[in-house]
Amino acid sequence: MSAAPDFATWQVLTDVVFDEAACLDEQRWDDWLDHYTEDAVLWAPAWDAEHRLTDDPHNAVSLFYIDGRPALSDRAWRWSRGDSPASQPLPRTSHLIGSLRVLACDDTTAEVGSRWHTQVYRARRTWSYAGSYRHALRLDAGRWRIAGKTIVVTNDLLDTTLDLYHV
Repeated sequence: MSAAPDFATWQVLTDVVFDEAACLDEQRWDDWLDHYTEDAVLWAPAWDAEHRLTDDPHNAVSLFYIDGRPALSDRAWRWSRGDSPASQPLPRTSHLIGSLRVLACDDTTAEVGSRWHTQVYRARRTWSYAGSYRHALRLDAGRWRIAGKTIVVTNDLLDTTLDLYHV
């Protein structure tokens, strides 16, 4: 894999990351789901020690691990239908993404790393989360889609239920 795509390719790849976050903030759940491949995996490892994350989602604690677009679709359906008590009312979110780097890229796959910060407002309270992303992208039916997303949450004290739209 080449780690230095041309600017046009860099822009297309990083736009996937930016647009996915915009879909979350604007609660456009169908558009958000369309960013993912059918076999996409989202994983947020937990902190095992002060500077060490868990490294096996099947045998260690994770903040969440979601395997496949059908599971993502179910999550979005619950948010849009009001069937998730932890998400009622749905919070307003604002994702800020920066320090984007294309870490690897070839004709059909790419890896993008970035830093993020999310401001969340719900029921007269505000929370702030921050961390890093690793997006594994794959060219799928002529379009770059997310095949994997690893989310490291810097905060290790969470005073509310954490869901995908928070991060």
